[in-house]
Amino acid sequence: MTEPIAVEFDGDCWNNPAQFQQQLNQHPQGQPLVLDLRSEGPSLELLGITAVINDWLKNRQQSPHIVHVWRWSNPVEFVPYRRIACNDLSHFFTMVRDYWQHTEPTLEQQLQYQQPFGIFIGRLTMSRAAILYNLMPAGTGSIHSQVFASLMQHVQPFPWRVSDQHRRNLDIISHWLPLHKQVDMFDWFDRGLIPSVDSKSVRDQFATPVSYAHTNASLLQYYDRFAVEIVCETYTQGNTFFPTEKTIRPLMAAKPILVYGPRYYLARLRGMGFRTYNEIWDESYDLYQGPERWHLMRKSMNTLLERSRSDQHVILTQAHEIARHNRRHLEKICAHQIDLTKHDYQKI
Repeated sequence: MTEPIAVEFDGDCWNNPAQFQQQLNQHPQGQPLVLDLRSEGPSLELLGITAVINDWLKNRQQSPHIVHVWRWSNPVEFVPYRRIACNDLSHFFTMVRDYWQHTEPTLEQQLQYQQPFGIFIGRLTMSRAAILYNLMPAGTGSIHSQVFASLMQHVQPFPWRVSDQHRRNLDIISHWLPLHKQVDMFDWFDRGLIPSVDSKSVRDQFATPVSYAHTNASLLQYYDRFAVEIVCETYTQGNTFFPTEKTIRPLMAAKPILVYGPRYYLARLRGMGFRTYNEIWDESYDLYQGPERWHLMRKSMNTLLERSRSDQHVILTQAHEIARHNRRHLEKICAHQIDLTKHDYQKI
């Protein structure tokens, strides 16, 4: 195999398009082209990567068959290239074993919540910032008293202080807020009004596999504070399906979820044998991505927010049965009792 060309991402942002193009141009004529996706799961089409490759192939009059995509974890998007060591099942399903809690939470424990919703944000993106701003005191329609929120300590600048001049970024703040509201949001984050509940930084979870497990275990100690987790996934744009610990951790903890992710994310979880909460609250938001998805998620949240505590308990009792199924189904997947090697992830 020829020396791979790395394709670097931060969620819905392609970080090295210029370097990538330069390496393409220097690639030996007639040699196989190997792209290293580093076990990430973006949409290559929406980020423009397939267009760059196809133009390169056309200029060189070469077949797509010389392109090898290595370690790409997006099983739902078709590309006319050869896949090498591409795991359809996200590696985060295996990693959950490192922080698995062997005692299943009881319904009584789940109903002792202080706030209906919880949200944990690690690396801050434009969309996650807009979601937090919408939920918290400064945002329009704030419900901060109803949300247990944590924002990891940051070792990098806020995303609005990083230039997109040399990146291809799908996560654009103008899609979320008008200019005057953007300025208000930036000032609000500068004041550091949302703390990290465990004082860990984004870098902590990537230091070693042990650090990754400790970071997730640390967050689990706060799961008794809220009833439903708002999950903000890593890849949220285009045709992609890449569940990370953000989804898998609450599945393991038998915690109901609403997911800010790409279109059909919930449908694809159901295709794997998990259950979602469409019998309890509106999940039509799964047909959308971006701000439209979030606005519909907020409406779904009202299923709990507009109810009394006793009525919330009725709803959450139903949700707990679904969450218990998901935890046990996840355990079977991790124990290889369920074979997903031939599962058709593209089927919705």
